[in-house]
Parts: sequence; structure tokens; C-alpha cells
Amino acid sequence: MRKRVHHFDPSRLQPVSKFIDCDYAPKAVVVPATSELRTPLPGRIWHDKFSKPRIARNFSARKTQFADTIARSIRNPLLAEEMVLIDEKSMYLDASISLQYEPKQALAEVTERFANAVRRSLHAPVEDRYRDDTLLISHHEGGTTWGHYLIQSVPRMLLFLDAFPLGKIALPTWHADDAPGFGEALEIYKIPKQRLAPIEASTVYRCKEAILLDFLFNFEDSAPHPKVLTFLRNFSTVRAKALSRNRAAFIRRRADAKRAIGNERAVDAVMARYGIDVYGPDDLPLRKQIEIWRSHDLVIATLGSDLANMVYARPGSRVLALSPHWFGDAFFFELSVAAGIAWYELRCGVMPTREPEEERNQTFNVDVDLLASVLDSLLRKSRL
Repeated sequence: MRKRVHHFDPSRLQPVSKFIDCDYAPKAVVVPATSELRTPLPGRIWHDKFSKPRIARNFSARKTQFADTIARSIRNPLLAEEMVLIDEKSMYLDASISLQYEPKQALAEVTERFANAVRRSLHAPVEDRYRDDTLLISHHEGGTTWGHYLIQSVPRMLLFLDAFPLGKIALPTWHADDAPGFGEALEIYKIPKQRLAPIEASTVYRCKEAILLDFLFNFEDSAPHPKVLTFLRNFSTVRAKALSRNRAAFIRRRADAKRAIGNERAVDAVMARYGIDVYGPDDLPLRKQIEIWRSHDLVIATLGSDLANMVYARPGSRVLALSPHWFGDAFFFELSVAAGIAWYELRCGVMPTREPEEERNQTFNVDVDLLASVLDSLLRKSRL
């Protein structure tokens, strides 16, 4: 029997977004607007002699505003390539996280990307298994990276489950199939299998209702909503172990990760000299990662997704981020402020080789003499 396919011409579909028309669909406020006064714990930034002070960190108290968190409802749409919603007239763009960060700059690019996805899906089979369901469109461009998934996707899933008791979460099959970290988070936060709607990028899905739910995040300030910490710290696990005798841990970046440390052996030697617990580069089960953050007073890691797990650290503990001076993502710094974690950072200016990657993903070298001096200072504070 011939499979049913859709015939929507993307050139005839009207791009729709809250950044174009905030009332494009029926909507409901799920979390009212709020604000929070946040005061960073005392911290410090070090620069090696080759780095440039291109990035500033704001250690002063500030009030962060959070707008209403709104759910928009689309009736009888099709879902293509895991995140692209369409119907006979419109193409809905608000699943895109790129659009949330830079609405003016990204609008044309996201529109074209979604149109291309619709074009590619013209001959994909249309699956009706969710035709009677209300689905949260959960996936987005950052959904394959741990930081965006844990801090932005998981809290939104948990909020949706509370607000739509009969709804299901549309997410990639590999997330639902217990993928390391991603699938483990679903189990740790007790998201029932029956509330999941696994989807494949190669298939188009029909549903009764699709929900586009705002992120619990202030994108302008790179700040997580207060509910993010409430959600992510509310889970049951084994009783937290006492602080490790060494009290400091170094989490090595995965071997296939971008933004690697070029002189990692020299960095490892410094860590060994100070008796610091070293983990990785192999993937660790999420519960083990939680245990590492809970049982150490100081965690050292490269600026990147490994730092998302600071939400599991004891408030008042510390993080030392090793980062290239050409990459200064505020995402993790602002997460430390919200989580009550003291932020320390060693910024590095040596790029040993230039790879065909974006600058933000280039390998960098750490000044090991400066690292040793920084550790002298931080570990001395641990003993006080």
C-alpha cells in the first residue's frame, strides 16, 4: 500500500513566530512574569600573558526579569524533522532556540532552514500514531548538547507535564531510548515512558494539538528562570556522599569534544601533583556525575557542557573554568550565579593549531605554571 505523504509547498507557507505576531495562536500563561535579585558569590578571573581581556564577568548584584512563560497551541499540525511544525497555511518557527537568542538576526536564516526541512519532508511518510495526542515540541538545534538539554529542555518538559496532565513530550527516539545522559535524565526525573512520544527525523507526524512552550530562560541575560533550579534539584537519588578527602575534582573533556585542551598531559600532571581527583574522558553515568559534583568543594572543567552539572553541586561550592580567551559564553557563568556557586576562571590565549572549525571550538593550551598558582590559591582556601 502506498504511504501517505504531505504536499505542503513551503514557498506558500506563512512564517509565524511570537517575534512577528505574539498572538498568532491561542495561548495561555503557564508561569507568570517574575524577577529575582541575584548576587554572585565572590570569584576571580585570571588571564595568561597571551590572552586578551575580551570577556567581562559581572560580579555585582543584579535584578533579573523573567517574562510570562506562555504555551501556544496549534491544532492538527504536522511535525517534520523533529521540530518543524506546519499546517495548510503556516510554518511555525518558535521551536527554534536560535530564534530565541537572536530574533532579529536569526529570523531569515531560521525561516530558510525550516523551509528546507519542509521541502525535504515532502516525500516522507506521514505517521498517524499521535493523531489523538497533545504534544510538546521539545527538540531544538541545541538539543544534542548536554548544557542546552539539561538547563533548557528538561525543565520545560517537567513544566509541560504539570501543565498538560494528558500531554506527551515529542523528542528524538535516541533520547527516549536511554541515551547516556539524555535518556538517564528522563529516568532520574521520573518522566514516565507513557508520557513520551519518540520521533524520527525521517518521518512526518500528525497530532491533534502541538504545544510551543516558552523556555524558562532569559535569553538576553543568559539567565535561567528560578524554576529551573527548583525542577533540576528536585529528584531522588542515593544519599549524597561526604566531601571527598581531596575536595577537588578535574573533569576531563571527552576525546571527541570540541574546545579541547591541547596540552592535556601537562595539565594532568599538575592535577596529579596536587592530588586532585580526575574523571573522564570517557562518558560517566549521570548519577556518577551528580555524585562528583556533590562530593567535591571545587570542580575544574573546560568551559562547556560539563559545567551544566553544577546545578547538582552544594550551594557555596566552587568551579574553576578553563577557557580560551576567544570564547566567553555567559551561559555557565550566569548558571553559577543562579545556583549559588562561586565562579573562578582561567582564561588562556594560546591556540596551538588552527583547525577548520569555528573559532569558539578551537583547541587551546593552558599555562600550567599559572594553573599551579591558581590551584595554590584555591586549595589553600579549601583548607582554611
